[in-house]
Amino acid sequence: MMTDNDAFRLSRVEAHGWNAAQRVLSDGARLPDAARIAKLNPHAADPERARWLAGFENALSTTRKPK
Repeated sequence: MMTDNDAFRLSRVEAHGWNAAQRVLSDGARLPDAARIAKLNPHAADPERARWLAGFENALSTTRKPK
């Protein structure tokens, strides 16, 4: 069962993933592939690893410009 504290902590992990994606995009780097994203993720295990990735992917999907 997830406590309020766990939910808050995981929301912060997701926010860190979002921020990491923003840094990658602001550096003008090409969009990272799955292997590079995995290397950027500082978490070794779920649920933190999955939540960080969700934040990262959400940031990429909202900042991609349509062609």
